[in-house]
Amino acid sequence: MTHLFIYGTLMPGLRLQAEMHGARFVATAQVQGRLVDVGRFPGLLHGEGAVTGEVYEVDDTHLARLDVVEGMVRGDRTASQYWREEVTVLSGPLQGQPVQTYVYNRPVDGYSSIPHGDYRRYIREVGRES
Repeated sequence: MTHLFIYGTLMPGLRLQAEMHGARFVATAQVQGRLVDVGRFPGLLHGEGAVTGEVYEVDDTHLARLDVVEGMVRGDRTASQYWREEVTVLSGPLQGQPVQTYVYNRPVDGYSSIPHGDYRRYIREVGRES
């Protein structure tokens, strides 16, 4: 089983929540990084700041399905829209523990920053559905 940190449209109540069916919620969390608005979804980038999200436990089959949903091509980072990486939880019950997450893997020039790192809050602020 893998602990997966999600921060965007896979979260409950958002557009792709059904993709998480069968996953077990573990905890809310923050990881280091920053978010950008890349259209109808956010992209997590390495950098200063904190990104708010949730950690779920998923099995290997579910993780492979999510890799497809996120546009990750196993073994080919260049072809991937997102790349799954290990990050460390900054806060919450899992603080200090490693988790997997999807890091945006495309250029972000011209995209808006989400300065507070909270996608749910951001879509409320801009009046957008996920």
